[in-house]
Amino acid sequence: MSDIILFGGTFDPPTIAHIEVAKRSMDAISASGVLFVPAFQSPLKNNTITNPLHRLNMLKYALNDESWASISMIELEREGVSYTIDTVEMLVSEGMCVRLLIGADQWSQFDKWHRYETLLKLANPIVIPRDGIDVPANRLLKIEPVYCSSTEARLAIQAGNDTTSMLHPSVAAYIAEHGLYR
Repeated sequence: MSDIILFGGTFDPPTIAHIEVAKRSMDAISASGVLFVPAFQSPLKNNTITNPLHRLNMLKYALNDESWASISMIELEREGVSYTIDTVEMLVSEGMCVRLLIGADQWSQFDKWHRYETLLKLANPIVIPRDGIDVPANRLLKIEPVYCSSTEARLAIQAGNDTTSMLHPSVAAYIAEHGLYR
């Protein structure tokens, strides 16, 4: 059985970069797919701006045409602060072989993650490169990075700027319909 990539985050909002990096990562390690896991509340972020239902709906729109991708609501259903290790242990107990996908910025603080030593063993993290952040070669994905953060997308929306290069059209339409990030 091939690995599935576990890609967690707040996805507030999910950007084209989230989708493209996940696809490139899957191809780079020949994984069978990517499981997106939106967090209810990240333990390393002070707050999440948008209601979890809106974030889930936007992620569904962003992934609508991507047959290689699926969404797990495990952390949204758990509510509260979500620890990645709890999610990984649950998925492994269900027979999944998972690889954790994280950004280089997260790798630089990985030792602050809850039970990170066990995560290293169970989910063998792979890291998305980012300029200026060193990552061990055995962890670093050999992919071209895609630059566009959720923060940049939110700021563009707040400023009334074009988000065509940042957001899937259906995600942008959902944001406009619900008046998010204004």
